[in-house]
Amino acid sequence: MINYAAFRAWTEMQKRTNNTVVALSIGTHLAERELARPHPIGTRAGDVLAGVTRAERLDVSAVKAEEVVRSAAADLAFLAIPQIVALHIELMVGTLEECQAFPGLVTPHKNGMPVDKWYVPDLAKATRFRGTATVADRLMEFCVTLRNCIMHGAGRVDDKLVKKWVNLPASAKTRWENVAGRPFTYTRVNLRPALGWGEIQATLAVTKESAGEINQRMVQALSREQWADVIARDYRTLSPRRFHSTSLEKPGREGVDGIDRARPARVLLRLQSHASTYYQPLGMTLDELHAGRERIL
Repeated sequence: MINYAAFRAWTEMQKRTNNTVVALSIGTHLAERELARPHPIGTRAGDVLAGVTRAERLDVSAVKAEEVVRSAAADLAFLAIPQIVALHIELMVGTLEECQAFPGLVTPHKNGMPVDKWYVPDLAKATRFRGTATVADRLMEFCVTLRNCIMHGAGRVDDKLVKKWVNLPASAKTRWENVAGRPFTYTRVNLRPALGWGEIQATLAVTKESAGEINQRMVQALSREQWADVIARDYRTLSPRRFHSTSLEKPGREGVDGIDRARPARVLLRLQSHASTYYQPLGMTLDELHAGRERIL
């Protein structure tokens, strides 16, 4: 993977979201296990979970608390899935903003709107870089539609969401079911679907696969010269003072053949280190990086 700025930001938040979901899952299962132990009738949840921070705020019986904890996964899914999809939308926006520096790579919106104002289908189409839709793309469309139902329809299933699921290729449905542990499940339109830990993990998996495809498409879409510009611009944003250092060469040392050779300036070596850290698969040369820096100074 090429860790350009938008992809690094997405990776960091994706990992954080995944770890948060896992931590909450562990906590929920531990609480559920503790509450399931035999307790005298009328025991309060706070007494069972004594010592756990804020447990006293769960002011219900231990029996009722079991139900609350079991439903927590579904309630969390309705909060987590929109967040996961939003992170992916930000990745698409950041990717296209990066590419807009190179005329012809991204077709401007017909209404002249900036990328961060585009509708999600337009973002998805643009980040395919004129390629065909993959299974991950189709699943991402489903996740976006699910997110829209949660955000704008109080979590209720609508006809559009049902159609998206029904029209998914068999391979896409299988991929979702393998992670979620079940197909997309709902009773009928206008009721909330069955969501839980599995659907959160499936959404995380879909966005991860889609992000990987966007990354690879961008690698293929940009020339080496353009990548040198991206790297230089990225380093300038992170370290503006070092990037604008005026010395380009250090005095050289005479080699065994008697020829005096100039050594790369520290600013170029730092730029090369930045490229090796985040853009290593590209194998950019010092000359390419130097030229990229000169173009955006």
